[in-house]
Amino acid sequence: MSIIDRMTLRMRIFIALVVMILFTAVIIGVLTFLHFQQTTKVYHENRLARKEKTIIETIDYTVTAYEEEATPENIRHILENKIFEFADINDIPINVFDLNGNLLLSSEPQISGQRKTVPSLIIDKISPSNDRFEVKRTESDNTFLTTYSYIYNLYRQPLAIVSLPYNHDDSFLREELISLLERFMGVVLAVLAIGALVSWWISKTITGRLNEIAEKVKSTQVVMRNAPIEYYYNDEVKVLVDSYNDMLHKLNDQSDHLLRTEREETWREAARQMAHELKNPLTPMRLQMQSFQRKFDPQNPESTEMVNELTKSIIKQIDTLSQIAEAFSDYTKLPARKDQEINLIEEIETTLDIFDPDVIHFHYSDNEIPITFDTAYITRIITNLIKNSLQAIPAGRKPEIHIHAEQKQDVVEIKVIDNGTGVPNETAEKLFEPKFTTKSSGSGLGLALVRKMLEEYDGKIRFRNNPENGATFIVTLPFNHILNEKVQSLYAS
Repeated sequence: MSIIDRMTLRMRIFIALVVMILFTAVIIGVLTFLHFQQTTKVYHENRLARKEKTIIETIDYTVTAYEEEATPENIRHILENKIFEFADINDIPINVFDLNGNLLLSSEPQISGQRKTVPSLIIDKISPSNDRFEVKRTESDNTFLTTYSYIYNLYRQPLAIVSLPYNHDDSFLREELISLLERFMGVVLAVLAIGALVSWWISKTITGRLNEIAEKVKSTQVVMRNAPIEYYYNDEVKVLVDSYNDMLHKLNDQSDHLLRTEREETWREAARQMAHELKNPLTPMRLQMQSFQRKFDPQNPESTEMVNELTKSIIKQIDTLSQIAEAFSDYTKLPARKDQEINLIEEIETTLDIFDPDVIHFHYSDNEIPITFDTAYITRIITNLIKNSLQAIPAGRKPEIHIHAEQKQDVVEIKVIDNGTGVPNETAEKLFEPKFTTKSSGSGLGLALVRKMLEEYDGKIRFRNNPENGATFIVTLPFNHILNEKVQSLYAS
């Protein structure tokens, strides 16, 4: 395993960003240096070309303006009074040679012997068709650039050779370049420092988010509610976060299902045991009390009254225990479903016949809502919800229960609205769990049975407390079948 492979992700990101900054700085520095060199070269070449053009044009004008015809023999006389003026104006030395390469005139105070003649190589290469030649040489920090050009008379006849020795000292340019590089290095160091901090922050942020996800994964439990990761950045890490949250959502659903299954199984076992324990002594106790009542001496009026009341009380308690046992047995094992196509409105109306019409008010949007369902299940669901609502209405308050049935797209919604006391916050979470009730009557299994029956049809039940008083229980059933063609055409219209 290499050193890079042993590094942490944070360190690799940091090093990669720093190297990228250094590489960019080096490239910019090299390009700046090359550009500076090229700019310097072009500047001197253009400067010499401008000076050369100006001097040649000035000499041509002087030769043209001369009163006699210019010839190689009188060219010295024509230019000897002008050569210093031209050199001073253009700030460059001027040397004039005859056509054989011998020096005629020079604006330089002193000139070395080897420069008093034009080399034969240049004499051979310069001609009317190629009347300019350039020589470049370097000594220490100085670069010498010398040009040789013909000057002509009006008849395009060569008169002499003009030489312009151009000396440009590059020392000050190197100093400027060094100064530029020093400033550039200062900027690079500043950028590198800032870039290192930014790189460290970026690497820390990325790895920090990954560490957060890792900690979340480590703390994920199967049997408890897990909170999703809140992530507000739209980057590649979000894909990982979304995948984790999706997995978490499925895990929470499975965990809820598992816990619900475990609770239901626990209550099933408790119901079976309770039914077994309660049913066995019920019949003997009832028979014994009835026998005692028949055989007791009726001569004592007070004793008879006392026994009768005691017997009635015991029988009543026995009936209550029997109801509880039956309720637990029903929850343990629901009767087999008998699905059929029914009109939900008719079934609810039939169920409501046993209740006081002054208390129960039924509202529906359509006369027919066809669904496939077990009629016994519908009856038990509506009955349990109404009984639960009636028990929630306190004494002294006139009961008023409204039932609404309505088809909404692909579901059927049934609402049971009462004017009771509502659902206390402390019992809201456990409202649909099988448990004993705290009321004086009832088994506490009514709502649990309702939910269990609805779940067999992929239905749901929920509730909400009303703003003023009471609660609303909402049942949602899938709308799955049409009764006949008449009903189908009704819904299509």
